[in-house]
Amino acid sequence: MPSKPSEKKLKEVLFIYKITSGYLPVLVYFLPLAVFLFVLKHYIRTRYHHFVPYLYEYVMPALFAFVLVLILIPICIKIARHFNIQDSSGGAKNHLIPTPLLGGIGLFTVFLTVVSFYQPWTPQMTAIIIGAGIIVVMGTIDDIRPLSSVIRLLGQLLAAGIVMSVGVKVSFLPHIWWGEALSVLITSVWILGIVNATNFADGADGLATGFAVIAGIFFFLISLHLDQFSILLISSILIGAGLGFLVFNFKPAKIYLGDGGSTFLGFMLACLSLYGGWSRWNPMIAVGIPIMILSVLIFDMIYITISRIKNSHVHNFKEWLDYRGADHFHHRLMHLGFREEAAVVFIYSTSIIMGLSALVIEHARTSFPVVVLVIQATMIFINITILMLIGRERFPDGPQK
Repeated sequence: MPSKPSEKKLKEVLFIYKITSGYLPVLVYFLPLAVFLFVLKHYIRTRYHHFVPYLYEYVMPALFAFVLVLILIPICIKIARHFNIQDSSGGAKNHLIPTPLLGGIGLFTVFLTVVSFYQPWTPQMTAIIIGAGIIVVMGTIDDIRPLSSVIRLLGQLLAAGIVMSVGVKVSFLPHIWWGEALSVLITSVWILGIVNATNFADGADGLATGFAVIAGIFFFLISLHLDQFSILLISSILIGAGLGFLVFNFKPAKIYLGDGGSTFLGFMLACLSLYGGWSRWNPMIAVGIPIMILSVLIFDMIYITISRIKNSHVHNFKEWLDYRGADHFHHRLMHLGFREEAAVVFIYSTSIIMGLSALVIEHARTSFPVVVLVIQATMIFINITILMLIGRERFPDGPQK
């Protein structure tokens, strides 16, 4: 029979619980965010000083998207409540009342409106918009009446095929038949992976939206230096719309992205990473930049896949697609004792760290810094995994409110 824990041990556990579940982690993790913003301001003024007079061209689309979201999302909330398109309480997300699910429709409408106002519809932009429309429609239907995982996957493959048809795909492979075939395969896996990883991340208020904003900021900064104007516009709209949506989506959320919104953000992030020419002369840099910016999503996908296979929760690909469990990055942090908002801010902070590494990679002249920073990121995520596994043992029933 197990021995009764000592009073000293109980006090230690209670102290750790209070520290990790209170508002202190939020303040602690907002401190590096403030430092990041200060460094970002200095970075832009010194590195991109010649672009500063023209930044308003990209600030205006972001501001336009921000204002449109503030206007449109309350309408989406009313429509969702009227037609009962809501996530019932007590589900995977920790909320007490039914919450509207039409955030994706609102975000896509804003994106379409602002892009049409500022950008001619090039073949690439048209393909991205059509693909995003398919993703949003499929996801929204799934929010209203759940679809099978096979149908969702086919819809995502169709969207991926449309953007690949206009050349939005990986470009570091030889332009011969096997290189082209491998390029299509890698691009398909990448788009499907990022789309579904972003959907999985939408399990805590503000998490997927905030991550998309942070990723958009780093794509914007790197594109600014490389004169990638289409990427700059898409990123600025994503940042503005995401910040506006966070007003309604951060805890306590008044509306959720829904599958339509989370897969839309994932699709846009995947397209941004493929559309951008991150390096014309070094494939390691071209691959390393998007991997670092989106590494939190990649880590979560790899972690849950290994965990579910190891614990025999899934036995084939279809079961993996259908499986819904509380074993993602944010869930593990909450099992460790973090409050939901503290777990979200922790992941924000981790995303910023990885994004800063991407800025370093963009200025690299050889492949060596890329290799070092990827190894560093891997070690960081291994350490996080160890902490999460320890937390699962110490706080098996940790609070998730």
